[in-house]
Amino acid sequence: KKTPSNFLFTAKLPEIVTHKHKLAIDDAWTPLMNFLEAMEPMTQAKKLLAFLIQLPPSFRKDRHFTNLKEFIANWPEDLAHTDYHLVVEFRHTSWMVEEVFDYLKEQQLTYCSVIEPDLPPRLDITNPNFSYIRFHGYGEKIWFDYEFKEEEIKEWARKIQEIQKDANRIGIYFNNHFSGYAAKNALMMMKELGGAPRKEPKAVQLLDIQKQSGKVSKGQMSLDKFIK
Repeated sequence: KKTPSNFLFTAKLPEIVTHKHKLAIDDAWTPLMNFLEAMEPMTQAKKLLAFLIQLPPSFRKDRHFTNLKEFIANWPEDLAHTDYHLVVEFRHTSWMVEEVFDYLKEQQLTYCSVIEPDLPPRLDITNPNFSYIRFHGYGEKIWFDYEFKEEEIKEWARKIQEIQKDANRIGIYFNNHFSGYAAKNALMMMKELGGAPRKEPKAVQLLDIQKQSGKVSKGQMSLDKFIK
């Protein structure tokens, strides 16, 4: 209720649906319906842009394509008449084949373009109404512990501008949340694409962000380390 009128949310399906039950409809149905019921106030208020179906690396095409098809076929609402989109994020290379992308197009499911080490950075438009791009990062130990440099942001902004003609709306999300990198990179991308924040962000010291996130510089200790 406190968000701007044009502010929309995306919601990720629960892990029990995507990771534990791997979209197997008989097992996933009850937790899915519980989740959708909890989301009804948001969908009824037309504040939901998309549901993200983030799948684990163990979800492979050779074993689970049927699960995905049956799950989508049994989705409880007619996707052609909803105000939200379904976004599918794969984490295994077996899905990077044209058969899969043709299926996504047929169903008007949005492919989640991922910027991360294990999959190619494809910017395929499978749903002309909505494209979804998720920047995870290239951290050596943890993907999300990564700050995109200015030249990287500029290059990605150029690529995004090239696909703008093919999608009515593009959602760009930064998941490199360590040390406030996501907010910083999002503002950089916004600038490159000609946008601007509604309000000037409040300046904070990087060390403050690191302390709050539990990640501090070498030789310093966060408060939680003193808790026995």
